[in-house]
Amino acid sequence: MKTIAAYSIGIIIISASGFFGLKTYTNSQFGEPNLANGKAHFANNCAVCHGNKGLGNGVMANNLAVSPDNIYEELTNPFGFKSELISSVLSGDNGQNGLMPAFKGILSEKDINDIFGYIESIN
Repeated sequence: MKTIAAYSIGIIIISASGFFGLKTYTNSQFGEPNLANGKAHFANNCAVCHGNKGLGNGVMANNLAVSPDNIYEELTNPFGFKSELISSVLSGDNGQNGLMPAFKGILSEKDINDIFGYIESIN
């Protein structure tokens, strides 16, 4: 019985290591963020809904049918992937019932990575 428990714990540890290794690898594929570029794009495209720190409390937040996401919370979710968040920004929606506009053609993946880096740096 002890052998099965030890084996099970080992499998869990190996699986978790693999998952977080993959997360680290995929999150780093966008390179180091340019915080000045991120700050500028965030101010022009995101802050009005997501607030000054990306917490979902912008001046327009109370006027929207669905509250904007707390971007910082999304970025620090241990089970989330940055690539998924970047895709959501490019295609819009992000679970907002189609209310978040798509930023494809306005922002690039690099711009969004810069925005995310800026949000992480100010929180």
